[in-house]
Amino acid sequence: MAHFNVVQAVEARLEAGFNQCPIAIENDGDQTVPDTDTAFVMVQFPWSTSEWETIEGAGGCDFLEEGGIRFVLAVPAGRGTHRYRPWLDDIATLFRGQAFGGVQTFAPTSPTSDDRNDGAGYYRLSIVVPYQYLIQG
Repeated sequence: MAHFNVVQAVEARLEAGFNQCPIAIENDGDQTVPDTDTAFVMVQFPWSTSEWETIEGAGGCDFLEEGGIRFVLAVPAGRGTHRYRPWLDDIATLFRGQAFGGVQTFAPTSPTSDDRNDGAGYYRLSIVVPYQYLIQG
């Protein structure tokens, strides 16, 4: 699970820089799947690991967290994807090689497409952005 500071920094950056569709925050009763027939994006943190970085530094031990930020764009089924793929490009640009809130991001993956994308009335496209975060103390 990603450090809470990472989650907050990523959500704040996405909300400030992306407005093409609603952003669904994980397990938030107020922002689950939209009631309307519209696209939406979800942010997930599918994996993270922490390694001991320094022992007994000035502020205590430091730990380096590395993980992935997964952005899932859910598009109503049957609408095609060409209109929506550029939205993932916008998100990739927003997070590619950036430093914000103590988070360092790297090169995102390309959107994936296969027969698992379609489900529950939506076609889902996703990218993953690797990140690092130094936990101090």
